[in-house]
This record gives sequence, C-alpha cells and structure tokens, in this order.
Amino acid sequence: MKYLDYVEKNLPSLEGKRYLVTGANSGLGFSACKTFLLKGASVIMACRNLERAQIAKQKLLEIVPHGNIDIVQFDQADKESIDSLPKQIEKYEHIDAVVLNAGIFHPDKNLFTKQGYSLTVGTNFVGLYFTVEALKKMIKDGKIKRLVLVTSCVTHFGRSRHYEKYFKKWHRSAFKQYAVSKRMIYEYGLYLSTALFGQTEVTLCHPGLASTNIVGGQSTSFSKRFQLAGKRFMHRFGNSSDKSSLCLVLASVKSPANLGYFYPKHFFHIRGIPKEKRLHLNEKKYARLLKSLSHL
Repeated sequence: MKYLDYVEKNLPSLEGKRYLVTGANSGLGFSACKTFLLKGASVIMACRNLERAQIAKQKLLEIVPHGNIDIVQFDQADKESIDSLPKQIEKYEHIDAVVLNAGIFHPDKNLFTKQGYSLTVGTNFVGLYFTVEALKKMIKDGKIKRLVLVTSCVTHFGRSRHYEKYFKKWHRSAFKQYAVSKRMIYEYGLYLSTALFGQTEVTLCHPGLASTNIVGGQSTSFSKRFQLAGKRFMHRFGNSSDKSSLCLVLASVKSPANLGYFYPKHFFHIRGIPKEKRLHLNEKKYARLLKSLSHL
C-alpha cells in the first residue's frame, strides 16, 4: 500500500493534537512531521541546526500550507541544550507525544559529545536518557501524554553485559556502537513503561530499513563510494522515508499503546506497512542497563 493511501485510510483525524519530534529537519523526523500535519495535528520540530529547521519548515508548509509548526533548538549531543528544552516548551498546555527520533549512525572514530561521551552512544542513548530526565516534571504534571522511543532492526546485535564501557570511549566497531545504542534504547523503554506507569504511556518502534541520508552526513566515516552504494541498497530493498516513518506515527497515535511495538510488516521486518505487537515486560532485559546508568 502506498504511503498516502495508508495515511488516508488508516490514520484518524489528529485535529487538536500536538506532537514534538526530535531530529525533525530531515529523514524520518521530517516525514513523521509531514504525516502529523496532513492529519491536522500541530508539530514542534526540535532540531540542532535552526537554519536547516527553517528550510524544512518551509518545505512542510509547501505541502500543508496551513500547517501549525513551531521550532525549538535541541541538540541531543549537548546536555546544556537538552536541559533547556523544558523551558522552551513549557508554554504548551499539552503534548500528545514526544517522538525521540534524533540520532546518528557511523561517525568517525574518537568523536565525543560536549560532555565527553562517545558520539554515537552519547547522542543516541545518553542524550535520550538525559532528555527523558529533563522532561520528567512535565510528565509528572500530565503535560506529556506519551513517549515514543525509536529503536532499530539491528537492536538484537547490541546486547552487552557491560553497557558502561561504551559511554566514554570508542569500543569495537562503528556498527557495534550503533547497535548497542539502539539496544539500550529498547531496554530503557521497557524500564520506562514500568517506572512511568500511570504518568505517561511509553511506546517503542523501529522503522526497518529506511531510505534516508543516515549513511551520509558530515561526520560519517563511510567513503563516498560506500555512501552511494548504501543509498542505492536502501532505495532498492528498504522503505521510503515516508513509509518507514509510519511506524513512528502509529506509535504516537494508536491507543492504548503502552508497551506497544511497531515495525515494518514484510521482508525480515525491514520494509512494508506497520505491524504492531505487545512487548512482554522482562526485568532481566533492563537490569544490566540500569546498573550501567550509575556510571553516567
């Protein structure tokens, strides 16, 4: 089923709803914002680069001319920026879902966040963890109705007995760094579904193989030739960015959805329309992660 057909036939009206999406100026975040706007919702684009965010906003308004779009500055690789987020969004009476989409893949070795965390894990997981911590008062006050955590189809490659060793230094391959960061997000989502039960819903998703610019970017360690080959592969075997983002959207709007998990239906779960299953809570899955968090 084509993206627009799915949006028209399977998503309800989102009039009066508001969604905050991190990493919203490109890729899955941009596509999710487009879908929310097409169904009548308001969106808050939380982006590191405000100039690129403004360009993305104009592109969205070309598609949905009367769309209600706000922009806030947010850098998930910088704790100071993360800590400023609640102040920037406190004016909103409610946010129906915060979609924690921001992340990076395969940067050069020995790059770190401003606080000294290994860049991939520091951005993808540590920054996400700090973001949830920063938003907990708003969650407790009932202003944030749902958290959506974005994992990956490579999550099962990221299991570790000692997650803390990935926080402050480069460990093993770039792929392993990425897989571990996504595994930590998965296990943290399981924990949050219990820790925040009764305060907010927690939903997880993975977008499969999305045809985005994730293998490119200024900080990537991939060669130009590999970037081109990777993009061609994702275009051939994966979903479009719009279609993959439907997993993020369904995780944001379907109710009830605590511990729901949304992922592509076909071809080893890397392409197709979204499918849902319920995760079974197993405290053993996140016990090691919680122990590792004491090292942050």
